[in-house]
Amino acid sequence: MLTSFTRSALRYLATMAFTAVLCCLAVLALNATVDPLWYYSGNRIKPINFAFNERLSKANLIAEHESDYDCVIFGDSRVTLLPEGDIKGYRCFNFAISAGAINEFVDYAKWLKGRGFQPRLVIVGVSAGDFRARKAPRNVPDFIKEGGNPTSPYIKYLSLDVLGMSWRTLFGKSPIDRVYDREFQSVVAVTSAYDPRKPIRDIHAGPFDNREPMEKYHELRGIFPDAEFVGYTPPISAWAIADYESIHWLESYTRAIHDVSKVFDRFIDASIPSAATLDPANTYDGTHYARGVNAGIAGSLVAGPVSTYLDVKRISSSEMFAAYRLRLNAYSKVIARALDEPSAPTSEVPYLPSQRPQKFDQFPRPSD
Repeated sequence: MLTSFTRSALRYLATMAFTAVLCCLAVLALNATVDPLWYYSGNRIKPINFAFNERLSKANLIAEHESDYDCVIFGDSRVTLLPEGDIKGYRCFNFAISAGAINEFVDYAKWLKGRGFQPRLVIVGVSAGDFRARKAPRNVPDFIKEGGNPTSPYIKYLSLDVLGMSWRTLFGKSPIDRVYDREFQSVVAVTSAYDPRKPIRDIHAGPFDNREPMEKYHELRGIFPDAEFVGYTPPISAWAIADYESIHWLESYTRAIHDVSKVFDRFIDASIPSAATLDPANTYDGTHYARGVNAGIAGSLVAGPVSTYLDVKRISSSEMFAAYRLRLNAYSKVIARALDEPSAPTSEVPYLPSQRPQKFDQFPRPSD
């Protein structure tokens, strides 16, 4: 027969167990509702999704939904801002990730192929930084390297660490300078304008003469041999390009882009100086550009005119270098004036005869 002490102890243990279960269910429910790791349909409370770990979250997002897409986009954080919905005729999944590198794109492509994904179109946002003499990162999750499945959300969403992510999503600030909307479209979460006097990050990290990554680009293409392989270089501040010219790295830069373009079926260079990259209101740091700028690029990737940009496969390396110098010469007064007066208006930026004037949107503000 149970003593009163034993009965009290059992009631206490039952209460504690019941409380623990309720707490776990509450944590699981909140995490599943906010969905900070993107297993489900994202945040159901607010129309904003934070990117705590794009390498993990984007794999969670596409897992079991590979058949919904016939196109995949790889690239770094600048490429996350490419509006995939503007690539007409395809259903694209934007797999671009912060500080993404070609080694990681190969890992993700192999993982996708192992899951039966067979795209008609592969788009790669190429960073010239790949061709600098430095070790490329490879920070993909273990299950990507092993060709496995993502960790079950029931395990992840019982974590107090993930609960902290949910709380921050609801009441805090984004861990990075971008957020994703309800449809997982990436938008810039910074509203300040770029100051051309401030050098862009890693601008003097070295010339672009390392060709070891070229093998990885060939490997990436070989994973989906039946897909159309399209590349592009994202826009970069015209002042950064002028800096490369001043330190005699511009030819190294353009040669690297021209060399890698040979791997692709079509290659668009959007980093050549243009009216868009001469307007500080289009970017906050000289490398991440507003949706309007990226929408124009997206519309040129598969087909259509590219008058603002360069269709790299139609020109030689020397012609590409000369085109950059021509643009820099045409915009030299605007570039010099902004360095002296960074607040000077850029509405008087001259368009070259080959350019069509177009309006570029300001950064969309994330909804509260």
